[in-house]
Amino acid sequence: MKFSQIFDVFSRRNKEVEPFVKNAPTTLRNKILLYCRDLFSNSRSSWGSGDYTGEFWSEVHQMLLYRHGKFQLSNGNPQSRAEDSINFLLTCKDEEFFDFIEYIFKVKCLFHVSTEENLIVTEINELFASENIGYELTEIIKEEVVEPVNEYPFFGREQRVIKTIAYPQVIKKDDQVIHTTTIMPALNLLSEPKYKTANQEYLEALEDYRKGDYGDCLTKCGSAFESVMKIICDSKKWQYKQTDTASVLLTTIINKSGLESFFEQPLIIIATLRNRLSKSHGAGVAPKEVTQNYARYALNATAAAIVFLVNETK
Repeated sequence: MKFSQIFDVFSRRNKEVEPFVKNAPTTLRNKILLYCRDLFSNSRSSWGSGDYTGEFWSEVHQMLLYRHGKFQLSNGNPQSRAEDSINFLLTCKDEEFFDFIEYIFKVKCLFHVSTEENLIVTEINELFASENIGYELTEIIKEEVVEPVNEYPFFGREQRVIKTIAYPQVIKKDDQVIHTTTIMPALNLLSEPKYKTANQEYLEALEDYRKGDYGDCLTKCGSAFESVMKIICDSKKWQYKQTDTASVLLTTIINKSGLESFFEQPLIIIATLRNRLSKSHGAGVAPKEVTQNYARYALNATAAAIVFLVNETK
C-alpha cells in the first residue's frame, strides 16, 4: 500500500455528501469489530494458523493517527493501540467508521489471513445487509504483471508479481433493486483485470455522483463506455483506432457482432449525454446544468450498456 492511500478513504471521497443518519449504528460497529477479531486470529478457518490481531490493530492504529493528525485517538488512558483504536471506532463519525472498513484491506498482515479477500468483501456486505445499511463494498481487483527485480543479487531479472489495482471501496446503494440488477453486475464484470481502466473510470463516476459533481459523472460514464468498447474490439481483433469516438466504436461493434442496427440509438445516448451536458466540452455562453436525475440515468444506462455489449460479443 502506498502512503497516499491512507488518505484515499470514504470520508475524503464523500466530504460533500450531506450528513449521515444512522448509517453505522453501534450494532454494525460491534459486528464488524467481532468479525475482525475472528478474521485476523484465523479462528474462522479450519486450516489457517496464527493470531495476527495485534499486528492488525497496530497497523490500523498507525493509519488512523495519520488520517486524523493525532497522537492518540480516544480520550482517557488507553492501555494499548487496540484499545485506543476500538474506543475511537465505537464513537467516531459514521463516515470515519467506513474509512476503517476500507483500511481492513490495506493492512500488510492481511496476507496471513486464510480467508480470500473477495470472500471478506462478501461477508462484510452480508453484515451491512443484516443491519439494512444502504452501502456496499466493491471487490478488490488484482492483476499479474512481469517486472524487473531491483534488489541485489537479482538485478535485471524479471519476476511475476500480483499487484492490487483497486482496493475495496464503500459505495452507496441509491436504489437497491437497480443496484442489484444493474450496477453490481457491471462492477463484477469490470473487476476482471483486462477492464481495469474502465473499472477505475466507472468507480470515479460513482464517486462524482456521490459528491454531487454530476457533470464529471457524465464525463466518466462516457469514458468507461468507450474504454469497454475499445477492449471488446481489441479482444475480438476488430480494427479500430485509439482516437475513434464512441459513435465509430459502436458502429464497428454492431457491424462485426451482427447486432441489429436499431440498438445503436439507445446505446449511443451515453456518449450523447456526455457531449451535450458534461464538462468534457466548453459550455460557451450557455451554462450547462446537469441534474442528479441525469447523472443517475447515465450511471444506470452505462452499467446496462456495458453488460449488454460484453455479453453480446462473447
